[in-house]
Formats: sequence, structure tokens, C-alpha cells
Amino acid sequence: MSTGRSELLGLYRRSLRAAQTFDTYNFRAYFYRRTRDRFREVANRAVAGDTQGLEQGVQEARSELSVMQRQGALNSMFAHKHTVLEASQGK
Repeated sequence: MSTGRSELLGLYRRSLRAAQTFDTYNFRAYFYRRTRDRFREVANRAVAGDTQGLEQGVQEARSELSVMQRQGALNSMFAHKHTVLEASQGK
């Protein structure tokens, strides 16, 4: 199965949106950074012409997206104290 550029960009956008659903600043920042790093890896594989590695990276990104969506929903169910960083951002 070949992964197109638009499909890959859509997966990246959905992953960034899922990362933004976390109420806790540390989780939100971690998943945002993790998503960005994951897709840089995938992009490097695509540039190198490693189709098998590219497909494997996309599959891993899809599974991480579903985990982030579930964890984001769980994170929003439980109240927590906001950190100083969150208070200054207006969250």
C-alpha cells in the first residue's frame, strides 16, 4: 500500500490536533514534540527512498495517533492543578 503526500500530511495534522487535546501542559508539549520528531523521521525515510521503512513509520504513526486520542480523552476527564506556564497562557 502506497502512502500519498496528502494522506501523510493529514495524518500529521490529526496527530498535532490530538496532541493539543491534552489539558496538562507537560503531556501536550511532549506529544507535540513526539509527533514532530516522528514525522521528521518518516519524511527522512521518504526522501531516502526507503518505502518499507516509510510504510512502517506511517503504521506506527497511525497507532500512536489512536493512543493519543484515547489518552487525550482520559486526560480531559480528570481535573488537575494548572502549572505556572499554563496560568500564563490563559489555559
